[in-house]
Amino acid sequence: MVSKSRNIHMDNRDAFAQWFQQATGYKPYPFQVRFACEPTLPELVDVPTGMGKTAMAVLGWLWRRRFAEEKVKRATPRRLVYCLPMRVLVEQTVDEANKWIAEIEKNYSKEMAQPPRVHILMGGDIDNDWDAYPEADAILIGTQDQLLSRALNRGYAMSRYRWPMHYALLNNDCLWIMDEVQLMGVGLTTTAQLQAFREKFGTFGPAQSVWMSATLKTDTLGTVDFEERAKSLPRLSLGFDDTEHSRIAVRMNAIKLLRKAETMWEQKTKDSYAKQLAEEVCRHHQSDTLTVVIVNRVGRAQDVFVELQRQLKSVPSQPDLCLIHSRFRQAERARLQQRLKEKPEHGRIVVATQAIEAGVDISARTLFTELAPWSSLVQRFGRCNRYGEWEQKSPTRIFWIDLETSMADKKGEQQLVPEAALPYEIDDLIWSRDQLNHLKEVGPNKVSKIAAPEKDEFGHVLRRRDVVDLFDTTPDLAGNDIDVSRYIRDGENNDVQVYWRQWDGEEPSADVPAPRPEELCAVAIGRIKEFLKKEVLAFRWDGLERHWLLVKKDNVWPGLTILLHVSEGGYANDLGWTGKNDGAVLAVPLLDGLTSNDAFDEDRFTFAPIIKRFVSLKAHATDVALEMKALKTALDDPTLTVPWSELRTAARWHDVGKAHEVFQKMLTDPLLPDNPHKIGGPWAKSDHKKRPPGPQVFSP
Repeated sequence: MVSKSRNIHMDNRDAFAQWFQQATGYKPYPFQVRFACEPTLPELVDVPTGMGKTAMAVLGWLWRRRFAEEKVKRATPRRLVYCLPMRVLVEQTVDEANKWIAEIEKNYSKEMAQPPRVHILMGGDIDNDWDAYPEADAILIGTQDQLLSRALNRGYAMSRYRWPMHYALLNNDCLWIMDEVQLMGVGLTTTAQLQAFREKFGTFGPAQSVWMSATLKTDTLGTVDFEERAKSLPRLSLGFDDTEHSRIAVRMNAIKLLRKAETMWEQKTKDSYAKQLAEEVCRHHQSDTLTVVIVNRVGRAQDVFVELQRQLKSVPSQPDLCLIHSRFRQAERARLQQRLKEKPEHGRIVVATQAIEAGVDISARTLFTELAPWSSLVQRFGRCNRYGEWEQKSPTRIFWIDLETSMADKKGEQQLVPEAALPYEIDDLIWSRDQLNHLKEVGPNKVSKIAAPEKDEFGHVLRRRDVVDLFDTTPDLAGNDIDVSRYIRDGENNDVQVYWRQWDGEEPSADVPAPRPEELCAVAIGRIKEFLKKEVLAFRWDGLERHWLLVKKDNVWPGLTILLHVSEGGYANDLGWTGKNDGAVLAVPLLDGLTSNDAFDEDRFTFAPIIKRFVSLKAHATDVALEMKALKTALDDPTLTVPWSELRTAARWHDVGKAHEVFQKMLTDPLLPDNPHKIGGPWAKSDHKKRPPGPQVFSP
């Protein structure tokens, strides 16, 4: 006899399966059902690549937050924070999440009367107003740079005066999903430490973390303050019901034959490496199919791509050529992604870096990959015969390219060649080589049985004293802030954002519009410093003084946005960032109505265009006090002690400083004499952004 609770449990799973299919167009896998319908969430998810972890996480959270039983709803954080290591993954995840939510809204108008909004946070493309609604359900999808810097109270690319707001919202009442953690580097360590401190210090509302990867090992999470928890984290893996599922079985049983490539990167022949590899790729590419070539460095990828262009130039049935790496502007990336959806007549050859390891939904017939750490190789293998569409009688082929990690010196002694391994560690490559030399096939069932050795290295580890120091946002005596970049990315992986504009004169004018996401190109901090060694028209915006400052190689830091004159070069539309001045860069066309750069004296919540009317200080104080009352209704938790009375008092008095005559003159002096707002007040908001001439000085 089946118990009543069991019936409810099964009904819940059946309801979720129907709901999931309406959102995605296909039925969920059993592991996706378990994530959404189990009483508690897992904290580790080690499901093979391409199985639908993103849909599991986003839709699983939404189901638990809006559609599950009341107990589960209350235990589910109101904010989903989806943390990704690369921009390209953010763009794809945002598109998918918006599509799923739109489908659910069509069929569940009651539960989705106020649907959670999807907000994007990545360099150059940041939703600024999500923090204005702390009581609302929200999905925040961003890069680890933008999300972790905010969780550390030092948010990149935002006003320092709003740091504490994001710091609070990203550490309280939130579910962090870390996806593709094998690419996160030191950022992974920081996520474990932050979760440990949330649990030790306590939070307002639940705060949980889930780490996802096809190659996940718990030792990477065993940091100094999370070590004991990491030993017993609940894990979600494929179960028997998953592996028996027809679609999963086909993928898991996909055959991928492995052999060593003829080409090898060697120190003495590195100048001819691109030519030799391109020739081998051309020999093995099959018409009307996809061939993918993955190398470890952007420069090598560009060289191989150019060489393929040269060799295939005179071929009658030339395959389409694509180059994919992380150093393109969004405008070019969008066009590349669109091309990947098309099926060219003579097939395609894609040359890529590790940017293709995750998120890019392609399935190659033939794949070449340079030697890499085992976790990266597993991800790369997943881009070949991804869906098991090539049967055993016509198996796919993977060629691995060896790298000369050591060579004999004049004395005949073997010396390591660090250049060959970059950006990885030589020991990791040596271990992978040992595995590849004994393998003839690397399908999912085969590689899932191989685990790389555990490593005890955690890089820079965020400690309790660091968190306490970061709570204070005051600069030091020299005006500098605590640098959190060492907790976010490994040294050479820290980026700046670069964009190009045309202007006359020595420097751009103060009214140059702020950069648009389409214009921005991520550049490694080491590469931009090299570029800035020569005299270059490079500037950064100083929002405090409202003018442009010249950028030199010695005053560059992670997260900085740099404006270059188009004549300085450094970029090609088909190659991405080159760091070479081979001619003027084609600037992305500007649109009308672009926003200005942020400035200290420009409060978008005080001036037009957001407000568009004068609001008295009294009315504004009353409005804010009422909003605080509404927040209490939405957020009050009887298990927590919250000083709501003091918060209402603070809400009523928070803007009293605006009664100062200098502030009032700033709002009213630009008005015509007969404007009714010349008198009355005191005002808190205005309908304009005009300022009276001269400096605005507030004296006691």
